[in-house]
Amino acid sequence: MDYVPITSKDQKEMLAKIGINSIDDLVGDVKPRCGKLNLPPPMSEMELVQHVTALSEKNKIPRYFVGGGSYNHYSPAVIDHMILRGEFLTAYTPYQPEVSQGSLQAIYEFQSYICLLTGMDVANASLYDGASALAEAMLLSSSHLRRNRVFVSKGLNPRYLQVLKTYCEGAEIEISDKIDEKTACVIAQYPDFFGNIEDLQTLADEAKKAGALFVTCITELTSLAILKPPANFGSDIVVGEGQSLGIPISYGGPYLGFIAVKQDLLKKLPGRIVGLTTDDKGNEGFVLTFRAREQDIRRGRATSNITTNQALLALSATIYLAAMGKDGLINVAKASYKQAHILHEKLKEVGFESLNDKPFYNEFVVKATKPSEEILSSLLKKNILGGINLGENKLLVCCTENNSAQDIEDYVSTVND
Repeated sequence: MDYVPITSKDQKEMLAKIGINSIDDLVGDVKPRCGKLNLPPPMSEMELVQHVTALSEKNKIPRYFVGGGSYNHYSPAVIDHMILRGEFLTAYTPYQPEVSQGSLQAIYEFQSYICLLTGMDVANASLYDGASALAEAMLLSSSHLRRNRVFVSKGLNPRYLQVLKTYCEGAEIEISDKIDEKTACVIAQYPDFFGNIEDLQTLADEAKKAGALFVTCITELTSLAILKPPANFGSDIVVGEGQSLGIPISYGGPYLGFIAVKQDLLKKLPGRIVGLTTDDKGNEGFVLTFRAREQDIRRGRATSNITTNQALLALSATIYLAAMGKDGLINVAKASYKQAHILHEKLKEVGFESLNDKPFYNEFVVKATKPSEEILSSLLKKNILGGINLGENKLLVCCTENNSAQDIEDYVSTVND
């Protein structure tokens, strides 16, 4: 239908209904926090482009050794080439499958890739980010088993834990320090926040013994190219962050959450699921399936309030995985592993103490003989983001395939001065 704008008469009637005279009165109680803005005079398009370009030239692109849930992997040029196409960039909710086959197929392939990486039976169309995906897994577990306690392993990303606690307040779920018959799920990160690759089989068995679901959280998906998939050690739900699949670091977002489950939890999955079907003529096609479980239909009886997905970023991850292929992703993982271990050994040689007592992938913790702040400050002067300050002279350091041999040499020489 054509867009019909509000008329002056309509506006007056609406304002009269709520007892005010003007739009200014409606927003009069809203006080700006910033006060009067000191803005320059208007510019022409050409002047504005020149001004913004001059500002952008002040930016510095650092050499990146920070992980902790966000990873500086290489993003192939083909990703931007594809996602900036209008049919993807501005696509709306694909509720009409007959006109949304391209979008639905892309989401279906994303789901398939997540299942291949994790070894799980089914994945949804994506969630907002890794932390909210983990919270959804907790809510799913609590609803499915009708239990209100969760156990969280010590290696979970602290920011993910903060999000869990926020959700717990509203859902009346308790984070417990023991696993028993009241536990809805046991949550463990793989590899954990400190980079350790834990053998989670024992913890998974303990969860099963208590009748709880085992939830594996993964913030560095490239690791699954060379690590055992979570399904192999008994995960019921696998969640995490997909940013490392070709999505650039961009001042804190946007991010890409994912969730995958075993077949018996399919109807409990939050958000959208795309399925492959056939029409009455036998032609294959894609549809949003199991719609009856979604919130916009079930409303208050729904198990989740997720009503959308990160379609554009899911497409980015799908293009990345398709472009890299199995061998390419393995090469990325091996290169990240190799560079991290080279830096780890070199730091030990110049006096840093290694605090990882288990194998690690591309992140590790070291302890210095001087304050972490001092080390990070000296690195920043060389345009190097040196890691995450864990306090007590401890640093969480990360490497990916983007960190060259020269980057590593510059890092070590700077901290050794």
